[in-house]
Amino acid sequence: MSGVKDKIRFRREGLFAKYVSALVGLVVFVLAVNGAMETWISYRGIKVALTDAMSERADATARRIEQSIADLERQISWVTRASSTTTEQRRADYTQLLGQVPQVSQLTQVNGSGRETLRLNRQTVTIAGNADYTRDISFTDTLTRGTSYGAATFRDGHPFMAIGLAHSGFNAGVTIAEIDLGFLAGLLGEAEVGKSALAYVVDPRGRVLAASAKGPEVGKDLSKLPQVAAVLSPGGKQLATGKNAVGDAVLTTSRAVPTLGWSVFFEQPTAQALAPIRDQLIRIALLIALGLVVAIIAGTVLARRMLVPITALRAGAHRLGDGDFGHRIDVKTADELEELAQQFNSMAAQLQETYTDLEAKVKERTRDLEAAHSTVREQADKLREQTEQLKDWNRHLEERVETQLGEIERIRRLERFLAPQVAQLIASSDGHDSLLDSHRREVTVVFCDLRGFTAFTESTEPEEAMNVLREYHAALGELIFRYEGTLDRYAGDGVMILFNAPIQFADHTARAVKMAVGMRDAIGALTERWRNRGHNLGFGIGIALGYATLGQIGFEQRLEYAAIGSVTNLASRLCAEAKAGQIVVSRRVYGMVEKLVEGRPIDDLQLKGFNHPVLAAEILRWKGEAEQAAE
Repeated sequence: MSGVKDKIRFRREGLFAKYVSALVGLVVFVLAVNGAMETWISYRGIKVALTDAMSERADATARRIEQSIADLERQISWVTRASSTTTEQRRADYTQLLGQVPQVSQLTQVNGSGRETLRLNRQTVTIAGNADYTRDISFTDTLTRGTSYGAATFRDGHPFMAIGLAHSGFNAGVTIAEIDLGFLAGLLGEAEVGKSALAYVVDPRGRVLAASAKGPEVGKDLSKLPQVAAVLSPGGKQLATGKNAVGDAVLTTSRAVPTLGWSVFFEQPTAQALAPIRDQLIRIALLIALGLVVAIIAGTVLARRMLVPITALRAGAHRLGDGDFGHRIDVKTADELEELAQQFNSMAAQLQETYTDLEAKVKERTRDLEAAHSTVREQADKLREQTEQLKDWNRHLEERVETQLGEIERIRRLERFLAPQVAQLIASSDGHDSLLDSHRREVTVVFCDLRGFTAFTESTEPEEAMNVLREYHAALGELIFRYEGTLDRYAGDGVMILFNAPIQFADHTARAVKMAVGMRDAIGALTERWRNRGHNLGFGIGIALGYATLGQIGFEQRLEYAAIGSVTNLASRLCAEAKAGQIVVSRRVYGMVEKLVEGRPIDDLQLKGFNHPVLAAEILRWKGEAEQAAE
């Protein structure tokens, strides 16, 4: 009767329910945590993979658009040559350009006084229209900058833009080309990044200039969309998520086309991109439900099997606690519970035997514990001191590693546009970051390119053109690094090198001239080899000295060190005037190196973009320090 009461009390206190609940809760918890982790990892993986893929496509598309506009500008610049002096000659040039470049829909010549002299498209020709362009931004900006890009316009839902190029010579007027932007859709393709991805290009006002097959309608205003509004706002912040034209959430990425102020967007609906996550959540829910059923059944069976022996153990423990050391617990389960009952019985026998001297042993053990406690405290203090020392050492080590990693990253970034030894010098010097901050300084600018390269690329295979460029850049690059110049940029055959920035040299003008002589000799040998392969190419160099604003431009993923100022334009124009094998320098450069070179003044030059004749000279050869001393 007593055993039955104990069993009833045992059930009432809830061990059975607690055991089942604990087992069920543990199973559900493990499955839920595992499912949540798998879902989160899958979500992050899918989102990162899609975002990275779309970012790569957006970046590549932005570069292709910018390159296409640059190619159009280069093709249009052909009709601005100074050799075409009559309206008929200009009309013939315009007709040829319209036939060769389908993207150009109309060409307009405006004289230096801002009056229209010729307008030509594929249907009509207007001569001496005399329209007034003096207040037209496409005319005024072109005169100021040499080249201008007009804002996009739409006719019948079709996008157009204007490119203005100044003619060679003083007050020679400009050519304004109307460009049909329909070719942009071909650059976007079908945006195959996921099943439902789309791509589109917007202008600075948020209007769609081109879109992929699944994209928005051309001409539609998307400036209200959060991702578009963020990119168009000051600072140009990019969002990873946004809304499409119908208000659905999308994953998005964008890249700017800096020259034109356009932005390329790639997007995919979030619901479709994350569809695998929904399927995974359903599988996890089914698995948790199955685990819940199995856990309830298993917990109930195990709890019932454990209930009787645990009750016996509990009753025996109470009797031993009351001092009944003669009582023995009878449990036959052939498992740990039976072993525990035997241990209780053995303990009771031992307690019976040792009870008389227990108090003495307790006192002895107390003394031992006090002594051991003192020893442990000393070891704990020593261990705490060593731990603090280890923390300090780890902190210093982490700081040193972080510093070294930062140094390596800065060198890697700087070596993209500086000689390796200059990059290492900047990265290892105190305050090196300030060397790349925006500042004004006198610099020597070298600009060089190949004569006849445009005709060469139009008449030869692309692979051969690339081989020639590789040989050409390799020869120039070795000399740029030898004389510690800074490669500002190169585009095709055109290369611009800075001296005295960011590292200053007292002899920066002499370095530039000596490097130019070396380039002329090196490329001269190459042109002979090219001539043997049937290519008639020459090499010209222009050098100018003056002040420019210097510093980093671009964005975090792509930074460039650049110079802005009229001195760069002067070097480019002098290069354009140089004949094959000729080095043309400003008269100021010639004055700086006159004792070191053999040269001669040349006639004053009328350069594009300069209102007054420019004094210039030609460098024939570098005399060197030995000949200078002999003089």
